[in-house]
Amino acid sequence: MKGTAVRSKRIIVALVTATVAFTIASADVSLVHRRSFNLVPLFPSTLAVGDVAFDGTNVYVSAWNSGSGTQTVSLVRLGSLSSMLSASSGSWTTYDWRVDLTQAGGSRDTRLVPHGGSLYWGAGLGDTAAANTGIRKYDLNGNLVSSWAGDGHLSLTEASVSRYDTIDIDPSFGNPKLAVGVFGSTIVRRFDLSTGANAGNTGAVGGDTSTRDYAFAPNGDLYIRTQGKVSKATRINDTAFNAPVALASWSEGTLAQAFVAYIPISTEFYSGFSDLVLYNQRVSGQNKVFIIRPDGSVFGELTGLEDTGEPGFDEVAFDNTFLNASWGKTADGHMYIFVVKGGTGAAAFGDRLDIYEVVPEPASLLVLGVGLVGCMRLRRRSR
Repeated sequence: MKGTAVRSKRIIVALVTATVAFTIASADVSLVHRRSFNLVPLFPSTLAVGDVAFDGTNVYVSAWNSGSGTQTVSLVRLGSLSSMLSASSGSWTTYDWRVDLTQAGGSRDTRLVPHGGSLYWGAGLGDTAAANTGIRKYDLNGNLVSSWAGDGHLSLTEASVSRYDTIDIDPSFGNPKLAVGVFGSTIVRRFDLSTGANAGNTGAVGGDTSTRDYAFAPNGDLYIRTQGKVSKATRINDTAFNAPVALASWSEGTLAQAFVAYIPISTEFYSGFSDLVLYNQRVSGQNKVFIIRPDGSVFGELTGLEDTGEPGFDEVAFDNTFLNASWGKTADGHMYIFVVKGGTGAAAFGDRLDIYEVVPEPASLLVLGVGLVGCMRLRRRSR
């Protein structure tokens, strides 16, 4: 039995109406919950999963540590997405490889981004002791790329900053760079993906200086997560942005583990469909991923209770606000959103990974002129 709660196999966000207002630009998708994995067997005690990445084949997670002082933090390749989708939801107990570092504990944050066959991992984020934090580059087999930044580790001193708070890939008009965000500043620090050298910082973006996370759109627009706010700064040129405009705001304390993620559906999946912006709210009881479109209009929410369609599996709701998300696309063109939730202790599903597939709604495909037959074929492939 799945209980009395009403659950849906997908979050349906757009319905075709007969009004002229429904245009190609408003076409939307459903997010279909494929799997939910309990990661507590991999991250016991004070370790908690903090970020997730997908390289087109394999799924990676990184973990922070709530213990005081310096503690073990981890980067793990869980395995291939195909193997995870072939398995049943429940506990995930195996991994391909694992990297453990001694970095700042005290629940200092972690960020993980893949690019060009490499992983860029920020650990101990928010700490001001150079020995306890840093950004490192690894290959997809967990080997430190020692040629990057001299020794594979971009230190605070080398970056000329007092702390790190987030990293992302700045597309930078076809010349991507590693973007680094720093609390207390609105300048985007940028570093060469191949060498680790400074690649030209942007001017001050303006707006709130409580930088917690970045997300870049393919056109270079910057989405910024600050205290109680998600804002959008449109790109002017390689090093300049317009002043940020708030897309969503709420009342929130000064907690560090806050995220924003940009899902480029229109450029990476289906042209004409709306892109999505995901974020969390560090507010007690708001245990969900909030989803808006790039214009700030509401798309929906993810709670972890969305039905995976697996007989005998009871979905579990997210039980705190330590959430993060990313996206990826497989070689055969399927697009997925990966959501992680961190929690210390041994409670089942305290640490978890949830996998959602991005699926165009039939009505939206008809509006786009794809046709019902094509839609039915897509649905069969996505099962």
